[in-house]
Amino acid sequence: MRKAPGKVDIYIGSREETAAPTPRQVVPDGCNIGVILRVALAVNLAALVGAAIVADFGPGVVRAFLAQAAILEPTTLVSLLIWCLLRRGLPTLPAWQQRAIAWTVPLAAALIVVPILTATAQGAMRAPDAGMALAALLAGMAVQHYMELRARAYSPVLAEAKFQALQSRIRPHFFFNSLNAAVSIVRTDPARAERMLESIAELIRAVMGDVRKLVPFEQELDLCRKYVEIEQTRLGDRLEVDWQIGAVHPRAEVPQLLLQPLIENAVRYGAEKLAGRCEIVVQARQRGFNLEVFVSNPIARDPIQREGNQIGLTNIRGRLALIYDLEARLETRVRNDRFELTLTIPVEQK
Repeated sequence: MRKAPGKVDIYIGSREETAAPTPRQVVPDGCNIGVILRVALAVNLAALVGAAIVADFGPGVVRAFLAQAAILEPTTLVSLLIWCLLRRGLPTLPAWQQRAIAWTVPLAAALIVVPILTATAQGAMRAPDAGMALAALLAGMAVQHYMELRARAYSPVLAEAKFQALQSRIRPHFFFNSLNAAVSIVRTDPARAERMLESIAELIRAVMGDVRKLVPFEQELDLCRKYVEIEQTRLGDRLEVDWQIGAVHPRAEVPQLLLQPLIENAVRYGAEKLAGRCEIVVQARQRGFNLEVFVSNPIARDPIQREGNQIGLTNIRGRLALIYDLEARLETRVRNDRFELTLTIPVEQK
């Protein structure tokens, strides 16, 4: 292909690569609850089908299923454990090397589990035969390929969610209102106006960043405080926030801009919709390996206005599903004319 004079070639990549890029890690995440449930369901379903074929769909199906499950389920659990350890301890390798390692995990698990089970049941160790070894290898290839395809399928959705987040998490008119508020106090309180502009710049930088990026919990909490300070400058004494922050591991990390939309939702449908004082309660604490965040704000008695609190939460639930699969929960309820939201996510400690 000829290159026009004065032009620079820019490689964009194929359409398929752009739409579904290869994930950085292609080893199945054996610690993820969603992966565990999907793999366990698939293994037991395969055992049931195999038992039905072996028993010729007769009365011995249950006995054949239990016999196969007694070997398949421990092997599956060991495979998931090895995948979990590899996912977190394997150094960065090319995708094809990661695939090759992931494929052999069920085979290695079978080589560990089957001799132990046969020694317990029969008194003599017996290694898996060729058919069992081939089935384990094919199972590893199938699980790894399915999980990689699933990650590829979600890649464009993540990109789309990122652009939607620019509109739903921090609304454009919020920036205009904040800038106008900063301009209004430039002469009377220049130090506060400067601090407010710096906070706005921090929010813009976070919005334009990667929504999947993990940041320290304290950093995300500091961003939320800056957001509240900006809104308090605009709304005055009407807005009050009661911060109740419990013990959280100092190295705990959360996805960037995950907590701020929850507080923005409370401000938007609390202080902005109600006349008079609006007190928002923000609680955060760590329970084991989970981080719990509770946000409560008053709402209007008008049922139509009550429904407004649900706007934007769909996007937050979508982000949680994409990042954490089934390991995150977002629960909401209305009690005593207050909208209450509870977020539970696994906390990363690095």
